[in-house]
Amino acid sequence: MTSVLSELLNGIDIIEYSGDLNIQVSGVTDDSREIKDKNIFVCMPAVYESPYAKWTYRTDGHDYIPNAIDNGASAIIVQKPLNEINLKEGITFVRVNDTRFALARVSAKFYDYPSRKLFMVGVTGTNGKTSTCYLSKSILSFGGKKTAILGTIVQRIGGKDISAGMTTFEAHRLQKILSDIVNEGMDAVVMEASSHALELKRVDEVDFDVAVFTNLTQDHLDFHKDMNGYLQAKIKLFAGLGTYKNPVYAIVNADDPASDKIIHSTKAEVITYAVNNNADIKIKSYQSTPQGLSFVVSVYNKDEIEINLQLLGDYNLYNALSAIGVGVSQGLSLDIIKKGLEQVDSVPGRFDRVNCGQDFVVVVDYAHTPDALERVLTAARKLTKGRLITVFGCGGDRDKTKRPIMGETATSLSDYTIVTSDNPRTEDPMQIISNILDGIKSGEYEVIPDRRSAIKRAISIAKSGDFVVIAGKGHENYQIIGTNKIHFDDKEIASEFLREIKN
Repeated sequence: MTSVLSELLNGIDIIEYSGDLNIQVSGVTDDSREIKDKNIFVCMPAVYESPYAKWTYRTDGHDYIPNAIDNGASAIIVQKPLNEINLKEGITFVRVNDTRFALARVSAKFYDYPSRKLFMVGVTGTNGKTSTCYLSKSILSFGGKKTAILGTIVQRIGGKDISAGMTTFEAHRLQKILSDIVNEGMDAVVMEASSHALELKRVDEVDFDVAVFTNLTQDHLDFHKDMNGYLQAKIKLFAGLGTYKNPVYAIVNADDPASDKIIHSTKAEVITYAVNNNADIKIKSYQSTPQGLSFVVSVYNKDEIEINLQLLGDYNLYNALSAIGVGVSQGLSLDIIKKGLEQVDSVPGRFDRVNCGQDFVVVVDYAHTPDALERVLTAARKLTKGRLITVFGCGGDRDKTKRPIMGETATSLSDYTIVTSDNPRTEDPMQIISNILDGIKSGEYEVIPDRRSAIKRAISIAKSGDFVVIAGKGHENYQIIGTNKIHFDDKEIASEFLREIKN
């Protein structure tokens, strides 16, 4: 596959350039190590800043121009003035205002705008994105669409899984994946759209048919300047609806305080859902059991249906309602929607049971924000006959303000809390734990910095009828210590210790 550089640059403001704009190019990337012959290398600056967010990266793409040229790059897109760059004869250099936007636009054009050939659902919010994607995919599949899922846990295309390193890929990788999905003969994609992806323009050239808003609670304030900045990133998904496609739909959680701003930001047809407030899709009644959730839902105050969801936790009512909204937007019958929802028996790392025949419950969950932890522990409490034992930590080099809040949340909702490490990265694990302890006002707890030992301790003290929640990692199978990523799987480790006590 090749394209003419000048055609790919159409619609991008060029400040200055050197060389031939009419050369043939064979690909695009922002990673000099991936460069192949006649590729475009797009240089990402070390510092990203907007009115709402700021982040400093460890490297600057401009420093890797020589590597890219050595690997075969024929065109370089930069943000720095050309007089600050060592130009090379035979290589085209193009300076633009924003290389992030350029990467998104050039990539989409290179792959011939694959999102326009697919039914696209984008899901954004602090919590619930992954579960909403799984439920929506199941509904759309029952509705006859060959549906791929792109998200935190895995990128699933047909029968193939691609491990996901981040919630949303960089723009060129995302466009390549969407192109592959088209070539696989699939016709729909349900994907998570993180606030980072929206702010950093990774999904700028993805044309969505449906956007889903789950909720907005504190997270990522190491990147977004404040909660308004965090909200503004989410709003981008809804403000962009209808740029190319029509009709388009916004599925919005009417119980969330941010819903009004989301609704007023979009030209799309809005479908609201709620557990407590009035909404287009509304819970009439529900019952939570150890087997899942049984609930009656009303659609537009006229049609009702009972659904028996296999997922545990009251918060999954919201995830189910948002997925129902996706189905309703496409005119699917409530019978198909019901079948799709009831088919999903689990979402990896989300209230995920670890069962080795023990007489107490152990779940692992991805809860890594104050709100998510509160939801998970509240759900666990309702299902607990005995004590609620919680193991959790907070990530290093990430939002520090949530650490004491999560400490207070864990100890106030649990009978016993074990504070441990969770991807300390380049921070001192004990400093992170100290920040967590600052929020603890009462409750029984202990500190075990080694996460493996913390899990072992929780399982060793659990008795019949108790409920152990291992929070923070969920589906993740690694621990990041310093800059090293080592294999670490909460579910594997819990299973190992459960088998030990059984034997």
